[in-house]
Amino acid sequence: MTGIFITATDTEVGKTVITGAIAAGLKQRGLNTAVYKPVASGGVRNREGKLDSEDAMFLQKAAGLPEAERNRITPLVLEPPLTPAVAARESGVTVRVADLTEGYRQLASDYQVVLVEGVGGIAAPIWQEYLVADFMAGLGLPTVIVARPNLGTINHTVLTAYYAQSRGIPVAGIIINGWDGVSGGILERSNAEYISSLTGLPLLGKFPCREEISVPECRTEGLAALAEQYLDLDKIAAIALDTLSDK
Repeated sequence: MTGIFITATDTEVGKTVITGAIAAGLKQRGLNTAVYKPVASGGVRNREGKLDSEDAMFLQKAAGLPEAERNRITPLVLEPPLTPAVAARESGVTVRVADLTEGYRQLASDYQVVLVEGVGGIAAPIWQEYLVADFMAGLGLPTVIVARPNLGTINHTVLTAYYAQSRGIPVAGIIINGWDGVSGGILERSNAEYISSLTGLPLLGKFPCREEISVPECRTEGLAALAEQYLDLDKIAAIALDTLSDK
C-alpha cells in the first residue's frame, strides 16, 4: 500500500490543513494524489439538506479533485460535533469498519498516493471500543504526527508517538503546525528540539499559520507553495511512495 496516515496529538491541531498542504504539494509535483477522511463528525447541512463535511470540502479542493469524489473522500459524515463513536450512537448510525477500510482500498487502486486523515487523536473511538489506532494498525501505512508548537506539546507528542509504536504503527515523522518563525522564542524552539530528541523521529516540517488558509471557508490558495517552503516534501513523497532509502 502507498500513502501516509496523518494523525495528531489532539483535535484542532491542524491535521486537515497539513493533509491538504501535502496533497497540494504532491499534486504540484505530478503525483496522482487522493485524500481520505473516512469519518467526520460535526457535519453541516448543505442547501439540499444533506450532511457535508467542511474538512472533506477543503481536502477535495486542496488536492484538486472533482466534486464527484466528495463521497469517496469522506463516506461517513455525522452531524453531532462529538467523537465519532458517540456521534454515530446519537445519530442512530452503525459504523461499519470494513466499509471504511474498503473505501481506502478503492482509492488506492485509482491513485498513486492516498493521504488518510484521522479524526481527533490516535485514541479517539470510531465505533464502540474500536479506536483510530486500530484503524491505523489495520491499514499499516506510515504515520505522520501533527503537533502544536506551544506549551504541553512535548508531553502530548511523545505520548502519541509512543502509543502508536506500541501498537505496531510505523511512525515516519512529525510536523509542527502553527509555527511562527518570527515571534517564536525559546518555548517553541526547545519544544521542537525535545520532541525530536525524545521520540527519535525526524521533524518533517514546521508549518505556519496563514490567514489566507481556512478550512471553514474552504480557502486553499497557496497551499502547494507553502508545502514546498515549509515541509520536507522530498522525504514525505518518498515515505508516501514507500521508497525512503533509509527506512
